[in-house]
Amino acid sequence: MKHWELEINGEHIRAEWNESATFNMQMPVGGQWVDYHCFTCYGIESEQEALEFIMKEIEEQLKEDESLWEEAGIEF
Repeated sequence: MKHWELEINGEHIRAEWNESATFNMQMPVGGQWVDYHCFTCYGIESEQEALEFIMKEIEEQLKEDESLWEEAGIEF
C-alpha cells in the first residue's frame, strides 16, 4: 500500500493506492483514517501515475461542488 497525505481547501485527507487498481480516499475520524470514496483504475504502473490520477480525481470531485472552487479562490 502507498498513501499520500494532502491538504485540499483546508481539509486533511489521505489517498491510498493498493499498487494495483484500487484507490481509497480517506479522512481522519477519531484518530483513524476512514474511507469516504473508493474507485478503481486499471493500467497504473508507477507511483507518479497513481498520484497524477488521484489529483485528477480530486479535481473532478471539486468541479462537482463549485462552492469548493469558490472557497479555494479558483474561477473558471
